[in-house]
Amino acid sequence: MKHVPLPFWAKWNADLKAAAPANFMLLGELLDGDPSLVAQAWTGGGFTSMFDFPLGFAMGDVFCRGDSPAKLAAVLTNDRRYPDASKLVTLLDNHDLPRIMSVCGGDVEKVRAALAFMLTTRGVPSIIWGTEVGMDGPKEPDNRKSMTFTSHPLKGELAFWLDARKKNPALSDGVPVVLSATTDGVVLGRIAGSQLAVIVVGRDGVRPTVPGGAWAEASKELVPPLGWKRPSIGVFVSAVKPGAYVGLVAANEPQWRTGAKKRAITFEGPAGSFVVGSGPEFGDWNPAKALRLPVALELPIGGAFEFKAIRREGEKTIWDSKVNETLFVDEVGKGSVVLRPSFPR
Repeated sequence: MKHVPLPFWAKWNADLKAAAPANFMLLGELLDGDPSLVAQAWTGGGFTSMFDFPLGFAMGDVFCRGDSPAKLAAVLTNDRRYPDASKLVTLLDNHDLPRIMSVCGGDVEKVRAALAFMLTTRGVPSIIWGTEVGMDGPKEPDNRKSMTFTSHPLKGELAFWLDARKKNPALSDGVPVVLSATTDGVVLGRIAGSQLAVIVVGRDGVRPTVPGGAWAEASKELVPPLGWKRPSIGVFVSAVKPGAYVGLVAANEPQWRTGAKKRAITFEGPAGSFVVGSGPEFGDWNPAKALRLPVALELPIGGAFEFKAIRREGEKTIWDSKVNETLFVDEVGKGSVVLRPSFPR
């Protein structure tokens, strides 16, 4: 839809809605990893929902290419920009992109972890033909080849996680919450009025631990049929207790939807340098919107961000050669961050 102006879609979709049943769904596809553009297309085009390419690309980067799990939390922090992120349609495979099996270099364990995450995070999961038999395809036309009806363990994996969504309200409808995010791992929570769930994602086979407090009740691990050979992900649920967590939902859902509770954090770095990163506060990774250091930002509590320093030489942008820095904003954490970039010469 990116090649058609939004006013066209707004009128087209308005006319369709006027003539369609009340539950008619208009799903938009904007093949872009920028949450700000997806959100703009959603509201400006009058769609019911959008494909979640930002999270899809992040899952490929984290589970297949070894990027920091914090990228998942940083993308989810942008959920506050959507009308209702629970309606986003999540995906790992798409006929216009390399198949997830090819993205993961044929590593079934990596694909299993990515599928487990997609099927337990917020949104409406989308599965296209061939994912259940490990179909590969690095580019067209192989990524959209005919279905092969063979036996494959991924079919049982998909069935397991879809059944888990059906049986656990926290996994199907739970409000998402970022509980912690570091370069090496993230802990994500989901709250329904009757259940808690915790999804942990680490790297190199080391998973973060489930936090204490109310979240410690999410202690039953859901283990797929094949178990885990390299446990980079873990999914934990509590018992279903009607009405037990209504207060926790009420305390977290407004913050997640609006980012209303914020903290001021100061960023410092070398003279003449800038900072850019995920989220509108950091310019959505657009160097033209980078902020000159030092700078004080109001950031949402419970949000996770990736960012790095850049410098400018005329019209040329020089990026810090180190990996992205990560920040999780809690209520009592540090109030300043010092960037120490390494710029290539």
